[in-house]
Amino acid sequence: MTQKAKSSIFIVIVSAVLLAIIGCSAGESKVTEPIEIKPEITVISDPEPTLSPTPTPVVDMEEGSYDISEMPLFAIEGADFVPFSLGYEQISAEREDGTPVIAEEPEETGEEEEETEGEEDSEEKEKSESKEKEAEAGDEETPVDAEAEKIYNTYKITLKSGLKFADGTPVTAEDVLFNIKAHAAKGYRGDYGLGDLDIPGMAEFHTQVPAEEREKVDTIIRAGGFDPEEEKYPEIEGIDPKDQDEVWGCYDEAGVVFAQEIIDYVNSNYALNAYVNAFMSGYLTYAKVEASENLKTAFAFIVWGYGRSKNPYNYRKNTLTTVSGKVYELNEEEIGAIELWEEIKEYYKGDLSEDGIDNDVVPGGKTIEELMADAYFAKQDYVVKDIRGIICGTTRDEKNIERECIYLTLSNEYSLSDFNFFLTAPKDYESTGELNDPEVIIEIEEESEEDAEEGEEGEEGEAQAGGES
Repeated sequence: MTQKAKSSIFIVIVSAVLLAIIGCSAGESKVTEPIEIKPEITVISDPEPTLSPTPTPVVDMEEGSYDISEMPLFAIEGADFVPFSLGYEQISAEREDGTPVIAEEPEETGEEEEETEGEEDSEEKEKSESKEKEAEAGDEETPVDAEAEKIYNTYKITLKSGLKFADGTPVTAEDVLFNIKAHAAKGYRGDYGLGDLDIPGMAEFHTQVPAEEREKVDTIIRAGGFDPEEEKYPEIEGIDPKDQDEVWGCYDEAGVVFAQEIIDYVNSNYALNAYVNAFMSGYLTYAKVEASENLKTAFAFIVWGYGRSKNPYNYRKNTLTTVSGKVYELNEEEIGAIELWEEIKEYYKGDLSEDGIDNDVVPGGKTIEELMADAYFAKQDYVVKDIRGIICGTTRDEKNIERECIYLTLSNEYSLSDFNFFLTAPKDYESTGELNDPEVIIEIEEESEEDAEEGEEGEEGEAQAGGES
């Protein structure tokens, strides 16, 4: 036998051995227990609608990266921003109770050299005195940290003069206030909403609910509902029982919204075959669940813990058995948020605490109390026209020139960089219903002193008409 033949036989033998090993491995893999796969939750959310397109910024818009004097107002030809503010200054500060905050001025002492030399000794002395006071205080209450206290700062924001809309109409403080209200309105869904800022009167304007009405409803809800044993509502000083009846009359209406939020949440975040197989039946797919409102509701029942602990859904009979023992024939009857809400009420016996019904609130959702208040407010005819913390006024600059201004009161939890929006002519908004309209152009007539000097030389000054004041 030749060497080449021997080599060929050797190769054949090795190949056969390898194939045998591969075959054994393949055989073993078929009988191996399947690996349990835990699918990740997929959150499906709709993008927030905006009323209109927003121009692309050409300045850094990150929080705290720019001064209010650089605040964008609107885009000229969709490219450059024109700030409406000539300047600003803080004119006062108050605590929540209205008491003024007075800045303490450092006491003047001796010469600077003496202060520098005695600085270290002074610090040591202060530390020593502080320790002695802490020891003497014992169990006394710790004083409130002044830096952590909420303060409302009032700013005067002076407008530039010479600002005009495309039709030549001057930009006034009233126009700016109009835009503030438009961006603070409850229905605004753009990128520059102001409704969440802590400004006196902003919450009332944004929700269109007066503060005293909200307090009344909160008091009614905290006191509890109708007592069947006493056959009356709890007595609340200054509250009409008729108001209690109207507020608690919204209980089931709010509950249906509460239950619908659960159904929507479950069918958005558990929309996978693996969850349907695990919670309902291995014969179902989520596509089948999604195609049936009954199955979507049954799916929410079971995922949220309101299905019977064992086999809550019968695929063959198409029935749902709830935790209370109720059986729904899904081929013959329709179920939805009302049925889920009734099950929730039955389970918690009307308990509205965090350990009760509010334990079932969806992530980011509202409590049953909040939904009940919303339902009551929606039936009222409140009108809140103004924001207490923002008013128009006039001032005089360093050259004694009268200018319009805005007085803004803002919590120290926010900075002026949060007070940011684009300006739209009121009549354009009224005709189109849109803010941030890229076709609205703001022009500036006022020139800086340097531009005015150049303007004397010829047409060069006219080219600066779009410059800032």
